Amino acid sequence: MRGVSALAVKAVILAAGKGTRMGDLTRDVPKPMIPVLGKPVVEHIMLRMMAGGVTEFVLVTKYLAEQIRGHFGDGGRLGAPVSYADQTDKYGTGAALLSARELVGDDPFMMTFADVITSTATYADAIRTHFEKGGAGVVAVNWVDDPYTGAAVVLNDDGHIDRIIEKPPKGSSPSNWNSSGIFVFSPVIFDYLEKLEPSWRNEYELADAMTAMISDGLALYPSYLQGDWLDVGSAEAIKDAEAMLGGATANPA
Repeated sequence: MRGVSALAVKAVILAAGKGTRMGDLTRDVPKPMIPVLGKPVVEHIMLRMMAGGVTEFVLVTKYLAEQIRGHFGDGGRLGAPVSYADQTDKYGTGAALLSARELVGDDPFMMTFADVITSTATYADAIRTHFEKGGAGVVAVNWVDDPYTGAAVVLNDDGHIDRIIEKPPKGSSPSNWNSSGIFVFSPVIFDYLEKLEPSWRNEYELADAMTAMISDGLALYPSYLQGDWLDVGSAEAIKDAEAMLGGATANPA
């Protein structure tokens, strides 16, 4: 049964990280496989994405990848095809996404992280926004007091994304809009990922590729977070995830 979105896309989930903020929880288990209410956290994410219009997955893996592959296999149990890309030794979100290029194909696709949970409606709205407005991509944004721990998204008067500032110093951001870690891209993003140079953190940053796209006149649009959002990036956040998912497992809208 098709979810709330009438548009179907493939999704890339970046699931390669070790999850050092999880402490001993990820010593023998990769962060995406940390159990929440009897399922790996990434499985909760995938089920919500499927309800929002995603029909196929590419998981980018590295740390303890065999556990992720062993659990999901070809996706038969999940109900959607799953394939896998190995992240290279290059660090950063840009390098991780580039690893999936050959598996994505020539159609628009969604991208997110294996520790970001939100509502089905958020995924559906991001997909719908891309197909309605066109352009090179969509960034789902949420309003925060200060996006210094994430990525500030600056909008212009035309409703386009003007620039993205990765982890701006506290109190310096010109915008309260924050990238929520959910994107829809046209395949042109890969051309820009190929050209990336390492950032000051010695990482290949997705934000730098998006900035280059904007500089070249390509349009990126915002979509807006619908309902709850949670970064399950620390041991403390697991209880928050249980509370968020506990009353919504049957209807993850």
